[in-house]
Amino acid sequence: MSDGGLADRLAKVEAQLAIQQLGVRYARAIDARDIEGLSELYSPTCDYTRFGFSDQTGPEGVRAMFDSDGILTQFYRSMHQVCGHVIELDDADNAHGTVYCRVEHEDGDDWIIQLMVYFDRYRRVDGVWLFEERQMAYFHTGDPRQTPQEVGFNNWPGWENSEVMFAPALPHIWPTWGPFWERHAAFVARRTGRP
Repeated sequence: MSDGGLADRLAKVEAQLAIQQLGVRYARAIDARDIEGLSELYSPTCDYTRFGFSDQTGPEGVRAMFDSDGILTQFYRSMHQVCGHVIELDDADNAHGTVYCRVEHEDGDDWIIQLMVYFDRYRRVDGVWLFEERQMAYFHTGDPRQTPQEVGFNNWPGWENSEVMFAPALPHIWPTWGPFWERHAAFVARRTGRP
């Protein structure tokens, strides 16, 4: 977006506030199992058919996906705690960002936490900001009474054979992570005993 006068700056602020609400509204809709409210947060062109729950796109596909057996029926109660939101405005109608989140799930007798980041693309349609895409990356999934290291950063009972589902990609997917530790290889060797 241009860096013009007061009207441009106000438009940027309004866009940031509207996009921030998407992450919080998503969390509330998931935790309330409000499928209709959840579907209203997505653009008509969003496409989640790759997950195999629906062959529809847009809000109808989102509704079908989240209301199917296999998504929100995997756990009973949940609490999505949005911890921070970074938004980059690409132009007047497109943006991208990241949302940090801690999620707690009740799965039978198990209580599972996930530390994760949503990687989002946003699109403004008819003046309303919506999700175009949400992709998740995980840091840790497991019982809060165990350290992440104890369980390989990924332990949800019943999902043991589905390592790809919650594979801990963070922090390694950040493009700055590897180069930072390459510059500090001596520290890593001292702390871990590995070259």
